[in-house]
Amino acid sequence: MIATLKRIWKQGTPTTTSPHDAELAVTALMVEVMRMDDKLEDAEHQRIISNLQKRFALTPAEITPLIERARRTSARALDMHQFTSVIVKSFTTGERVHILAELWQVAMADGEIDPYEEQLIRRIAELFGLDHRQFIEAKLEAAAS
Repeated sequence: MIATLKRIWKQGTPTTTSPHDAELAVTALMVEVMRMDDKLEDAEHQRIISNLQKRFALTPAEITPLIERARRTSARALDMHQFTSVIVKSFTTGERVHILAELWQVAMADGEIDPYEEQLIRRIAELFGLDHRQFIEAKLEAAAS
């Protein structure tokens, strides 16, 4: 772990983000929500695919490797900040509320919201710089869709 921290310190933080970084960051957060309840439901996986198609206009051939890359990246992640910071730099506040709604959609896809999923989404909302009203707005938007 110390070696990883030293490597990160030497590399520094990139000052710009590419659209591909944003795609990976959003996908990684969706994968984390899906994995949070320790049940890898097909409905949640399909919701991730649907959300990525709508948000980034990706084809199924592009989505499958992106999800696999996001799984590997999130498994190695020390925390959510590396993903949320990219999203904060890449998207407006309104867009971040919609991304949070998409995370809620993943959590709701299997018919129930696990408390751990809700806790993770609440933490992501904080890291997005969103307030409680926006957190609830995103949840209601997801429930209505």
